[in-house]
Amino acid sequence: MYRFIDVMESQTGSALPSEALNFNGHWLEEEIPGYRTLHVSGREVIGTELSSSQIGTADGEKYRYKRYTPRTITVTYQLISKSNAAFREAYNKLNGLLDVEEGKLIFNDEQDKYFLGTKVNSGEVPPGSNSVTGEIEFICSDPFKYSVEEKEVIPSLDGGSTFVVDYKGTYPAHPIMEATFNSDNGFIAYMDERNHILQFGNVEEVDGEDYKANELLVTIQDFFKAPDDITRVDVMHPQYGSKGTLKKVNWNNTDFLAFGTKGDTVGSANGGLRTITIPADSSGKVGAKNFYSYFHVLFYAALMGQTGEMCINWLTKDDKMIAGVNWYKVDCTGNTGYYDLVANGRILKTYSYQTNHLQSQNPWYWDWGNCDLKKEGSKLTFFYYGGYPSFTVPEVEDMECAKIQIAMKQWGDRDGSRFMHWMGVDVFNFHKVNVDKWRDVPNKFGKGDTLSADSNTGDVTLKGLPQFGLGALGNDWEDFCLRPGLNQVKCLYSNWAQKPDFKLRYREVYL
Repeated sequence: MYRFIDVMESQTGSALPSEALNFNGHWLEEEIPGYRTLHVSGREVIGTELSSSQIGTADGEKYRYKRYTPRTITVTYQLISKSNAAFREAYNKLNGLLDVEEGKLIFNDEQDKYFLGTKVNSGEVPPGSNSVTGEIEFICSDPFKYSVEEKEVIPSLDGGSTFVVDYKGTYPAHPIMEATFNSDNGFIAYMDERNHILQFGNVEEVDGEDYKANELLVTIQDFFKAPDDITRVDVMHPQYGSKGTLKKVNWNNTDFLAFGTKGDTVGSANGGLRTITIPADSSGKVGAKNFYSYFHVLFYAALMGQTGEMCINWLTKDDKMIAGVNWYKVDCTGNTGYYDLVANGRILKTYSYQTNHLQSQNPWYWDWGNCDLKKEGSKLTFFYYGGYPSFTVPEVEDMECAKIQIAMKQWGDRDGSRFMHWMGVDVFNFHKVNVDKWRDVPNKFGKGDTLSADSNTGDVTLKGLPQFGLGALGNDWEDFCLRPGLNQVKCLYSNWAQKPDFKLRYREVYL
């Protein structure tokens, strides 16, 4: 308790008494005419309650624990009013100002600290006078005193990953921990020097994952753009000429790669060739040990005796044949065509069909000219007429496809109406199978997010929104605190992430 002071006394340079009360932002002397604080009690030594237990007939008791009891602060004041109306108005206003739960109590002689209290009693005011003294009693359920200034620090040790806090309070304080992320992140943790920890997120979360996927590396557009390859040979038919050209044509509003000119005569069949070198996949690797190709073709004779040949070759980088397909018609009087399935330079299977417009007789017409080829190690699977003939060719198991050829030829001088009416490719896709890839995965925390954790209340927010269940179940909320003297708090985060910007905020707590 402080000594009684005269109502006219004040601190040097201030019109307020030394113990004047600022309640929840309002100095009572400045709000209520004639009000003056006389003295205050209850701000001194905090009350303590002990718990102990008797052990049989032993002397004394066994100490269990102590706790601090709620604090009662009593303000004694004087109110002098010029009239009854002014007196009543002063109390009306005083009652309004005091009607706050857990309001801040700041006293003039210690303006850097505050209590939290609620008015409970006002005592008896002497009747019959406009000049009275009275008491206002506040209960501080939280008996501690707090610094008005909230202090903020950033990490200063271990490359900006450890806080050093010189804590001046006399009772432990629970700080607010904040992290603003400079990249994706999986977890955040804070550990004090007594190994108490607060953790948020998943320490095992990764930035990305490895996976396999097919990649489209070649399409028919690449063949449309490719030059005629007059310096090479059709690997499936090296005895034939490939000094001619292929061309892009439009049949029924659909673009096809088709025969152009036969070029110089080399053998019994001559025409054009285009070769595509398969680009590297997304990981930078060239060559496809396993692949899948889908293609759509036309191979149709409008007249009996029309002839021609068309093939597709899948090659290694040194021009060895892995697999191929070959359409040809040499029947100069009838309508029979052939389809060869080829691997490692040998024919695996030959099918015959009629090159007319009937689906039941010709697999290679407008709406049903679908084909594909899949290589899985030594296994080659083709498509023919609704079925998937499959062959195991040990020689091709480790071969990697690096080039693709499309060649088209005419037999001898059989051009014009003696050449196939429609012979071409309008769709071709080459997919490398099971490419090793990496992808970013959604992480718990993203770049620019701010995570805030109040170790006093256990409240956690992310991007300003409450988060429930984000913290680890074993978090040491009660024991994670700053204690009087020097404190160190280490910040942890995902080892693949950039270091977040950390902050620690706290108010000093006093007994």
